[in-house]
Amino acid sequence: MMKMFMQCDCRTRVWFALLAAGTLAMQSACQSPGPGRLANSWAASEATWETRALENLNDRLTRAYEREDVAMLKDLLADAHVHNNVFGSRMDRDTFLADIASGTLEFVSYTTPSIEWFVGDDLAIATGVIHAVAKRDGNVVPANAFRFTRVFARKGDTWKVLLFHNTMMGKRGEG
Repeated sequence: MMKMFMQCDCRTRVWFALLAAGTLAMQSACQSPGPGRLANSWAASEATWETRALENLNDRLTRAYEREDVAMLKDLLADAHVHNNVFGSRMDRDTFLADIASGTLEFVSYTTPSIEWFVGDDLAIATGVIHAVAKRDGNVVPANAFRFTRVFARKGDTWKVLLFHNTMMGKRGEG
């Protein structure tokens, strides 16, 4: 399935990822005994292991954002990565990384204190809250709290971020 998915054009992959996100969220809402619980056919220990691996990846990702480590980010983001930022811009991986490398996008701090996971066989969705202080084009981003969704795709044994979307939660100091 993943091979077929990766052969689709980028728009089709994003559509499938969003469809999968909705399906996993509905499945979890219908079958899960509580928020954040995994509702799938895996044994609990395997699901916990997968979630820990994804949490580790997310920790490396947030450190890379905060350090503006373009090489690490390139390794963690899928080749077909789509980054939808808080200003409504859609960027591919290379454009997004070029913004960081050039200093167009700067991070002072970046943490994800709250994450809910939905994990499937080859796709996983993380949704939660980001606390960040950032600048774009030298201007402070007008919020420091954001709701986010990340879609991870697995190829072989490696998870990478396929899609990112975030939204400002309020004005600076309100989140």
